[in-house]
Amino acid sequence: MKKYKITGLIVLMAALTVGFSSCLNDPNIEDQKYGLINLNANKIIELPADVSHTINLSELDEGVKEFTYEVRLAAEKPAEEDIVVNLEVISDRAALLKAVRTYQADKYPSTGDDAVPDADILSFPVAGIVLPASVTIPKGQRSVPLKVKFDTHQFTTDTQFGLIQIKGVNNAGYIVSGNFNQLLFSCKVRHKYAGRYVLTGTMEHLPNPSLYFHVTRNFATMYPGEDFTVQLQTWDGQSLVLYDELLYEDYIYPMSTATGLSGWGSFAPIFKFDANGNVIEVTNAYGQPAPSNTRSAKLDPSGVNKYDETTKSFTVSYWMVQPSAVAAAPHYRCHMVDTYTFLEDL
Repeated sequence: MKKYKITGLIVLMAALTVGFSSCLNDPNIEDQKYGLINLNANKIIELPADVSHTINLSELDEGVKEFTYEVRLAAEKPAEEDIVVNLEVISDRAALLKAVRTYQADKYPSTGDDAVPDADILSFPVAGIVLPASVTIPKGQRSVPLKVKFDTHQFTTDTQFGLIQIKGVNNAGYIVSGNFNQLLFSCKVRHKYAGRYVLTGTMEHLPNPSLYFHVTRNFATMYPGEDFTVQLQTWDGQSLVLYDELLYEDYIYPMSTATGLSGWGSFAPIFKFDANGNVIEVTNAYGQPAPSNTRSAKLDPSGVNKYDETTKSFTVSYWMVQPSAVAAAPHYRCHMVDTYTFLEDL
């Protein structure tokens, strides 16, 4: 028995010796394609990023804006010479899709019940990204700022993706990181007043004032001391749309009935602001009018209708118009006077 065990041990040690020898002679390790990396043997050039390799840009529509990132040398010592790093904006659709599927796999899965088709992954226009052809990491430094410009006029309410990457290094003796060689940008327009707001105000149901009321009337009774919060989401660069996050989790105007809480279906006001914070228009997100129930919205010009930068709130007056329910012109069914007081960012 001892003889067999000793023989087996010798065979195992021989196999391990061969294995280690083959590893030592593996050209992929010598080329540092895998295994432990010697930072001094092959100095690595990278674009630092978190695990998602994604930069989220939720920005106001303010034209061309500049953002600063970094190109870095990963080595034990600072640069011993000026290092010229070449960069590019990726226009290849397949490469962009691969990056989104890799870095944003949880949000954009390619398989399963929640799979997102390629057509729903939008590309940001390459012409909207201005990237220097090269940057230089100065001798004695470990990094250099990378200034990237985006045309925010081309941002939309739907997320668009852009991709930049390191194209190469002019100097010999450097390699481009295989894991940190590119940055994915998730671009989306944001209205400057977008956020979560506390809703207060009044609602008068003109045909029969005893039937329907402002949502806060019953909510305050049912949930004493609680604020009724809503989201004002970006509709476009000038406009916000109301989203009910408490009752329906949908784009709907909440209200009170004689006995409880309800909402006006296919009716979600869109508030359009001018550059001075004045509400200049109110429309219905479902159409003017909504095809299903003829509901539309119309600004009441006699109201305050202005955003107050000091209190971060605004009061707006408007009508819900519904010819199918109110035959006589101007077909006003409800008059709303809403006050939205900013609570927090979304």
